[in-house]
Amino acid sequence: MPVNVYRNESLVQMETYEADPAHVDELVEQVRAKWSLLREHGYAGDYPIEVLRGNRNGGDVKVVEVFRWKSVQDRINAQTDPDYIAQAGRISSLTSTEGPKETYTQAVRGFNHNFPSIGGVELLKGVCSCLLTIDGVVKDYQMSVKNGIVLMHRSPRMDLDGDGRNEMYLKILMHGGEIIQAALGPIRVEQNFNRPNDGIVKANSSGGSDFPGTAIWRVSWKIHTPMGPVLTDPDQPLIFGPATVNHYPPVGTHFHSPTGPVALVHEETGARVGTLTPGELTAFDIVVTKDDEIFADVLNTPPADIFEVMEEWRARMNGSEVAPVVAGATDGVM
Repeated sequence: MPVNVYRNESLVQMETYEADPAHVDELVEQVRAKWSLLREHGYAGDYPIEVLRGNRNGGDVKVVEVFRWKSVQDRINAQTDPDYIAQAGRISSLTSTEGPKETYTQAVRGFNHNFPSIGGVELLKGVCSCLLTIDGVVKDYQMSVKNGIVLMHRSPRMDLDGDGRNEMYLKILMHGGEIIQAALGPIRVEQNFNRPNDGIVKANSSGGSDFPGTAIWRVSWKIHTPMGPVLTDPDQPLIFGPATVNHYPPVGTHFHSPTGPVALVHEETGARVGTLTPGELTAFDIVVTKDDEIFADVLNTPPADIFEVMEEWRARMNGSEVAPVVAGATDGVM
């Protein structure tokens, strides 16, 4: 049974229009204005509208609109909204032919079965979990940052270490997310920019497809709390993986961490204030991908120790899967 690694896209809608060349520019602007209105009224989902325009030889121009409703109820409510009705009327007045409104159940992105041959920047949505202990406040709190984002750069497909197997180096440019914990209040997790935050995917064999491959991430966090910024141990990065990946982007791959608890250090005082045990890192959606226009050595060249990190943890795990981290019996507020 296939596993859907993406969120449900049951409200994707496609509408088509045809207009004579003299009116098509205004039609496109009115279609864009329609989506803006839907967003302002809270009816449309967060995905940007796609407007596809196709010329026909000497005839009408076809315009295709693709967007996502926020919910079934919002789609129903829009039909009785006077502003939406008026906007739909303006669009209809410009069209010579209006096609059916088609609804689709899912928007499926493409996967690469080799590392891309061109480097690029990517923005992903994801979730990261850990166990957080702040001495005297909370113990083994199951912190799950569900609205996390990762902005990263991927290198082009290369044999970076000369062993005959391709790799792709991933440099994290920015990542983070926010939660609210009852005892601590608002918490924001972001990367510690003073420490390495990166990853690498390595093909398991030479020749043929680069997948399956093995991937690993190392990160260091700065956690903003009401008690001030707290750092994960600067001398011990948080490791996620090694994990087997079967495609790129690695959306839906669960990267469990074998790191175990690391010290939390108050950035301003240097005092140890607790521990953090990394749990799981998973990207569930790719928002934007943009290929490089210029090859940048500073982004595409990995530090030598990333290979050492991968081999160290592959040896420690001895080929076995990393077990998920679970909370102990003393979870909660102390």
